[in-house]
Amino acid sequence: MEKKSIALAVALFIIGGLTGAVVDRFAMPHMGTEVSLGAAESLLESVTHGQAKAEKVFPGPGGLTGIEVTLEGRPTIAFATADGKYLVAGPVLNTQGTDEAHAAMLKLGLIPKPTSPATMAAKAAHTDSFVLGTSGPEVIAFVDPDCIFCHKFYEEAKPLIDAGKLRVRYVVVAFLKKSSGPKAAAILGAKDPAIAMAENENSFNEGTEEGGIEPARNPGIATVSAVKNNTRLLGESGEMATPTLIYCDQKGAATLIHGLNKESLKDFVAHLGNLQNGACQK
Repeated sequence: MEKKSIALAVALFIIGGLTGAVVDRFAMPHMGTEVSLGAAESLLESVTHGQAKAEKVFPGPGGLTGIEVTLEGRPTIAFATADGKYLVAGPVLNTQGTDEAHAAMLKLGLIPKPTSPATMAAKAAHTDSFVLGTSGPEVIAFVDPDCIFCHKFYEEAKPLIDAGKLRVRYVVVAFLKKSSGPKAAAILGAKDPAIAMAENENSFNEGTEEGGIEPARNPGIATVSAVKNNTRLLGESGEMATPTLIYCDQKGAATLIHGLNKESLKDFVAHLGNLQNGACQK
């Protein structure tokens, strides 16, 4: 791979917060800025070929130095090792699974604090969305047409929906691939979004991780706006991840999770509370 390509890959890595996490705090944490701003600037210049700029440095976890970075006009966080020779881009997880990079962005005000699950649920109930199922507890699901884990959720939820044991409000978003937007528009702009959703999932290509619906070529302004608004709302959760699920627990508290739990969906549904019109009912 050419150096220019490597630099671009690192730049995208910093922007997207892709996988490849560094797990720290197995050893004694060491807090303290070891790398100067000048050294951080030199490291970013070398690695990204000037595509990223270091704005400030701050003490990071496990002996790392945090770097506030501007990349393509967007603020983000990276870390440098104590010797200033290595750049850590993407999630930095501690032993509790907390992403230190995301936490730093919140602390520095680079990203807004996540909207509460209760507020997210209330907003989702008034989005351009649709509900599958007529009885059972409701779950709000933010899904991308090209998301394979959303596809797996859809397949696992369908028999429960058909059996009257679950209702799912699907909020279709688009951010994973270039085709996600036109496919989301094809679903939301259809006369019957539920049928369009079924088409996307029944023809889902698991090998390429792409939904099967034909992308909309000339979606209407209202449909495009609906996709953007849904995606913007997902961003308020604090993380662009799908599926993102919102539900009520048995104590009547709204809960939000990114991704699927390890337990079966059937067991998960058995412990849900009552969500009605975007609010938990005790």
